[in-house]
Amino acid sequence: MMRLQQYIARCGVTSRRKAEELMTQGRVTVNGKFIRELGFKVDAAKDAVKVDGKLLRKETPVYIIMHKPEGCVCTVADEKERRTVLDLLPVHVVDKGRLFPVGRLDYNTTGCLFLTNDGDWANRITHPKYKVDKVYMVKLKGRADTKQLDRLKRGVTVDGVYVKAKEAAPIHKNEQNDVLRMVITQGLNHQVKNMCAAVGLSVVRLKRESVGKVSVAGLKPGEFRYLTRDEIDTFAPLKKEVKPREKKKRP
Repeated sequence: MMRLQQYIARCGVTSRRKAEELMTQGRVTVNGKFIRELGFKVDAAKDAVKVDGKLLRKETPVYIIMHKPEGCVCTVADEKERRTVLDLLPVHVVDKGRLFPVGRLDYNTTGCLFLTNDGDWANRITHPKYKVDKVYMVKLKGRADTKQLDRLKRGVTVDGVYVKAKEAAPIHKNEQNDVLRMVITQGLNHQVKNMCAAVGLSVVRLKRESVGKVSVAGLKPGEFRYLTRDEIDTFAPLKKEVKPREKKKRP
């Protein structure tokens, strides 16, 4: 037996938190009955669980790392009919489960991208409370001075949200361009580009080298491989639920 929201996440529909929202919105049924109780448990072998009327089936978890190339979007489908990251995978891989990208990289941003059908695992990587490192190589138009780098590390406001770089340092310099190594733990849309713009820097090329301890090294643009058990378990400490602090009783 497992909690209903956990089962929904393991079926690759969404994260556990989003599954709870689906339940409270009255979009989930078990054996024909709407279930809104977050503590409700199901037997995966016996119970018929549906979301928006569609029957769920627990899939074998799939974990992939891809070196995302330029010119494709990080979505399952695209209204503009642009190439998606799923289009780069062989049909037999896509057919293993309802794969989706873990987070997003911009259309022309390259580098490390995970794909999975495990919504719970994906949430533990993307949710900002877990503070998973994302390492980027950032090619600038022009040079970055010390004040600009310090501002990135102190923090800037982007779309009303305060964000900062865990690290921002030049790794290559020439007369026309600097290349920075930039580490962030949040994952807002266009975050690196917007942070740089906030301090007067323009990004001409962006590559994500790694997420957590898992690197895209060894893969050419467009190539992928399955994550090893050790790489999947790199995020194992994140599986522990954050326990609420106990309130101290006054003497």
